[in-house]
Amino acid sequence: METWLIIRTLFVAWEKGEIVVGPSELAKKLEIPKSTAQKMLIKMSQLGYGIYIEKKGFVLTEKGLKEGKRLVRRHRLIECLLEDIGIEKEFVCKEASKIDVEIGEEFEKVIERKYGNRVTCPCGKPIPSP
Repeated sequence: METWLIIRTLFVAWEKGEIVVGPSELAKKLEIPKSTAQKMLIKMSQLGYGIYIEKKGFVLTEKGLKEGKRLVRRHRLIECLLEDIGIEKEFVCKEASKIDVEIGEEFEKVIERKYGNRVTCPCGKPIPSP
């Protein structure tokens, strides 16, 4: 499981007010076994993205919040681009997920210049500020 997907998932949960995310919740969100989710939360803790508290869950640190915000912002700005080129609203999130971690710096800069002032994505979710 990719680190970026876990961080993005944890940040989205944080946006919704879920400050502490346990292995069961992460497993459900990512459709993975609970044991795998627990291992990933421990790994994220070791990488400094958060603190894993046994029998409680995972809390993002400033590093985790910053990275999560960056990933979610990029994802939601790509959704704006995809909507502009004709992808139906109900598909923009899924399609953005297929490419958001693959884009290069130059492409990201172009998207940022074009859509950086948007406050919501096509789905109506807030786009985090830079």
